[in-house]
Amino acid sequence: MTAQNTLEQHGQLSAHPFAELLVEIVHAKFNGSLRINSGSQKSVIYFRRGQIVYAASNSKDLRLFNLLLRKNLIDTKVISRHPHFANDIEFAASLAAGRIVSKEAIDECFTSQMTDIVVDILTWAGGDWIFSPLVRARDGLAYSIDVYQILIDYARCTPAEQIFRRFRSVEESFSIVPERRLSVHLQPHESFVLARFEGQSLTIKELKKQCAMPEGGIFQALYVLWLGGLLVRRDWNSAFSATKIGEILTARVAKVKEAWETDTVPVQPLPVDQPTKEKIPEPEAERLPQIQLSLAQYLTQIEKAETHYDALGVSTDAESTIIKHHYFSLAKMFHPDRHHRESEEMLKRIQTAFTVLAHAHEILKTPQSRDMYNSKMYKEIEAREKRRAAGQPDLGPADKKGEHGLENFEEGLSMIAEEEYEAASAYLARAVHYSPQNALYHAYFGMALSKADDKYRHKAEGELQTAAKLDPKNPKIRMMLVDFLIANKMAKRAEGELKRFLELVPNNKEAMSALAKLSA
Repeated sequence: MTAQNTLEQHGQLSAHPFAELLVEIVHAKFNGSLRINSGSQKSVIYFRRGQIVYAASNSKDLRLFNLLLRKNLIDTKVISRHPHFANDIEFAASLAAGRIVSKEAIDECFTSQMTDIVVDILTWAGGDWIFSPLVRARDGLAYSIDVYQILIDYARCTPAEQIFRRFRSVEESFSIVPERRLSVHLQPHESFVLARFEGQSLTIKELKKQCAMPEGGIFQALYVLWLGGLLVRRDWNSAFSATKIGEILTARVAKVKEAWETDTVPVQPLPVDQPTKEKIPEPEAERLPQIQLSLAQYLTQIEKAETHYDALGVSTDAESTIIKHHYFSLAKMFHPDRHHRESEEMLKRIQTAFTVLAHAHEILKTPQSRDMYNSKMYKEIEAREKRRAAGQPDLGPADKKGEHGLENFEEGLSMIAEEEYEAASAYLARAVHYSPQNALYHAYFGMALSKADDKYRHKAEGELQTAAKLDPKNPKIRMMLVDFLIANKMAKRAEGELKRFLELVPNNKEAMSALAKLSA
């Protein structure tokens, strides 16, 4: 293997999500390309000094000719007269030369296309990636998109439990980017967190002491500010080590000949104006019907949905391929990142709808969780029909949230019984989301986190402490906190918790027995 080959970096999106790779590459100001593959889906992003300058995808929906058709800038007759319409660069040059579409309009379409490709990759559930500083875009290609705004919108609609998993420990530190943009529109809690870093670097542990706000809000704000290019992150599980960044930035990359000039070069480039030579195969012909919904129709579908099936727009006996097709089709069309120019009120509706859509797919995508949901759904439908037959009103939003919380709590308990603590944590996190004042939900969520992985220890303790504050006289919750502290070799703190509990509930036999054992 040549020295130049060693500059390539490989990985999986499950370990290093696409959004985080973008931030690393932009911050490091790399030149090169990032290839991403997920099954039959393939895309490549080209960078110059950390800026995205071009993007290509094998998705027919994301090709230039389809974009021009949707904007009514061309018709099918134009395509029939251009045999190279599948090659975006050649097709664009031909249209401009023939004065069919102006260069300004084509450039605008390329910018929209790049944005759509980036947003599309953000919706992928998994896949592999390769970054190569050897494969670069030609000098003539230099389009520009606001990648930071895309990532801010992405971070804001990412579920809280998913964001929490992206932090390794509370020892990670952050500091303000010196040349940060000043025109970013931040939400109040994000501005508050950003202001804590003025003139100093803070760990998450130190930040939590300065912020009197929920832990979930702190992590979400940090994720938004980091992905949005306003904070520098240190001591985390990055894809590119400091050594690798230094190697890439200081290496003298030899000019590699074009692929059609020789077949003996160790690494062949991917000339972006020759998509057919990028070896990005065309996807198989669409077999499933194309979903066509306006934004208004989509929001109505989600907001009036009584079941997860209603939210996805499928029947209750739909096959898993249909469920997957509907989810990914809707996610691509109505992901909040695609609608960031909407009003603040409309964007909030879109973000809420996307959360509902993602949760519906999460529940229905596996046979096990779908079977459990179906059982509860039919009971709920039966109860609703009985209420309506008796002339009773349907449940209001608060009642539905309580039901959803209880539903997820019960699922979490069943997962704990099977010692599936990671899965239990996901259900219990949703239970806490729907019923944040339920102490028992917090307690079991903390217990499941502590059993799932040691990296969740701080989060687990926070949930157990929250539960004890919400219901300070509950012996079960207090003993769960005590057991956690003892298991983590914090006997003195466990003793203090027992003493505080006995001040509130004197003569509790279980607490007195536990305190006696600790004292001994």
